[in-house]
Amino acid sequence: MIELNPNILLPVFLYAETHYKFKGIYSRLYKKEPEIIADAPFRVEPGKPIPILILIKDANRFPIILESITVRYFVEKNETVKEYSFKQRVADKKWWHKIINLKAPKDCSGQLLVDVAIKIRINGKTKVYHNDNYRISSHQPFNIFVANEHLPTFNDLFFGDFHVHSLFTEDMVEFGAPLDVISEIGRAIGLNFFAVTDHSYDLDDKEDNWLENDPNIPRWHELKKEVKRLNAQNKKFVILPGEEVSAGNSRNKNVHLLVVNNEDFFEGRGDSAERWLRTRPDLTITQILENLEPEALAIAGHPEVAPPFLQRFLIRRGDWEWSDFQHSSLHGFQIWNGVFDSAFKRGSKTWIKLLLEGKKITIVAGNDAHGNFNRFRQIGFPFFTFREQESQVFGKMRTGVFVRDKLNLKSLLTAVKAGHCLVSNGPVADFHITNESGERAAIGEKIFGKELQMHIQAKSTIEFGSLKKIILFFGDLDNKKELKYKTWERFEDGYNFLQTLKIDAVRVSAYFRVEVTAENANAGITRCLTNPVWIEKKS
Repeated sequence: MIELNPNILLPVFLYAETHYKFKGIYSRLYKKEPEIIADAPFRVEPGKPIPILILIKDANRFPIILESITVRYFVEKNETVKEYSFKQRVADKKWWHKIINLKAPKDCSGQLLVDVAIKIRINGKTKVYHNDNYRISSHQPFNIFVANEHLPTFNDLFFGDFHVHSLFTEDMVEFGAPLDVISEIGRAIGLNFFAVTDHSYDLDDKEDNWLENDPNIPRWHELKKEVKRLNAQNKKFVILPGEEVSAGNSRNKNVHLLVVNNEDFFEGRGDSAERWLRTRPDLTITQILENLEPEALAIAGHPEVAPPFLQRFLIRRGDWEWSDFQHSSLHGFQIWNGVFDSAFKRGSKTWIKLLLEGKKITIVAGNDAHGNFNRFRQIGFPFFTFREQESQVFGKMRTGVFVRDKLNLKSLLTAVKAGHCLVSNGPVADFHITNESGERAAIGEKIFGKELQMHIQAKSTIEFGSLKKIILFFGDLDNKKELKYKTWERFEDGYNFLQTLKIDAVRVSAYFRVEVTAENANAGITRCLTNPVWIEKKS
């Protein structure tokens, strides 16, 4: 009798593990070769080389000789070819990777098409693969945007991705990328940080067995050690260490909680599918939050992404309930999970409802990327189909954090807890409010006064399109209503906006927040949402 493992039924956005299969059942994906993957960022900042990743996994099981790598890139009809000879035996490592820094063509900006041909020898045979060796993938070249302008930003604004999986997420169907690779590609994209949030049910595994746990949690300790090493090595780029904990909601169903910078490990195996028919959560959201360390950060992980029926049925997946958001130690709400869809819209409504209840909860954005720097490559119906899309890509949906001190782990966490954040996949906005006493409240802060002035600015670039609309929202906490306070739709400068306006007397507890949209033909509509500035009621 074949024991079906429900983990293979999960929708995943990842590098696909191809060496797991059911006994006696044919797999279209399985092959006696290591996984061989090329990848590249979806965009690069001006003047940055283009990092081309070559990742080879499980060569210790399936030894190969890496003969050469040929990179072809195309600007309009012009083709450039770069040859890299290796003649290297790849056999002793489970993980092998190399980044080839490709110099962009002179004066190149806009879309660049890159094809990576990987020539190997295995079992005496020579094979050439384009971009990956998955049996039924498209093998299509990568589209990379070479920017001639930096990401739109402000002096004290730093960008990151708050939901990222690394190679410490590894099981029967998925694996992520090495931490140093994510850092290097993050810098090329224009990021300043990311939170590594590997699955709690992967971090407690034995080093060499997906289905057996190790009470000494060596993978968790190795993750923290590697993060510390890289943060010491790269002073201008920060990795936030964490885990994506499978936790119990108020109905005792499994939901995901992002826990960042907690020294102790939180167990969470409820939806791991490692224990057939044993799907109850190990810890509840409340139990985790009540034991959260002072230096840690807790964020509701993609709370409005609805689990499919099979996940609800087989692994007890559930939804974040209203009561689950109420704990004072829940700092953040992941409103964006790599794609603008119905989940984003539902998340926006839930977040606004929380704000109107007076809950000071910070929105963040992430992409849930497992590698996937240019497009995700995903197992479809196990193990017969394969999916590829240009969503759930590392760094596309960004959290912007206003950090007033030197950028480091501590200053980032302090700023996020204070709500000094925005989310964006293009334009950015900032605003602050001053009162008659000269006091100033920035995003995430509160202020009281009889005479208030708002100073608001927004930016975009040609890459993301000219400014289309800026909306200033007013949230009335006493009457539980949010209104459009002011809307701008005409701009003298389509890429820069600066405005000062007097705020009418506010006689209720309230908040202001800003949404910006920009648009061009290639990027479509891009957007930014800020966290609020809070207005205290006049006594």
